Amino acid sequence: MAFKLLPAEVSDIPDIVAVHQASWVNDPIIGRLMPDVDPKVKYDYDLGYYKNKFETKALSGSVMHKVVETETGKLVAFAKWKYPYSLTPEQQAEKARLDLNRSYPPGTNEKLYEQFFGRLDTLRKKYLDEEKDYFNDLLSTVLHLLIVLPSYQRQGLGTMLIRQGLAAADRDNARTYIEASPMGLGLYKKFGWKEIDDIVIDMQPHGGTGIASEKCLMREPGAGILETVKMV
Repeated sequence: MAFKLLPAEVSDIPDIVAVHQASWVNDPIIGRLMPDVDPKVKYDYDLGYYKNKFETKALSGSVMHKVVETETGKLVAFAKWKYPYSLTPEQQAEKARLDLNRSYPPGTNEKLYEQFFGRLDTLRKKYLDEEKDYFNDLLSTVLHLLIVLPSYQRQGLGTMLIRQGLAAADRDNARTYIEASPMGLGLYKKFGWKEIDDIVIDMQPHGGTGIASEKCLMREPGAGILETVKMV
């Protein structure tokens, strides 16, 4: 089966949401964030989330790519990166306003949201320089936002998306920061990422079981195995 790597477009949002939801449903943390939210409400929320990411990409340095089946055009994987960026004072104020207006639908596990994303924010502020570093923002794990449909995993699609982003980072001599689930950890280390911290959450108070964790990793320019990927 053949695949193509392409820039993601606004018209892809419904397919991106479908991949997002199918890939995260069994994740021990993400799968517990909205356990009691009506599926239609959750779908509309996720549509709004990705629509906002496209509309405000100038405020966040966001760049999204997709992988599609060559024969059918079906979107089967995507990644969202944050490239190095800086904001004017006016843009900083607008970004702060949008962040303040963020709200969650009824049935959201808000305590888990606060614990998980609060820890993410703390670690990003500690390790990430948004004017110099590349950030794979793929809460889609495989990279904080690298997501591959479960039925298409282990076909090299995550590798295609990783290589594309890292080629850009290496051209700029930039570090790359990610947050990774245990499932993706081995792949990221192959590409030169090294563990620098972690996120550990006791899931029992949030309706789950056991301890869930993610690793924070940083890659120095040129580290690991990298071959460039041609984007159609």
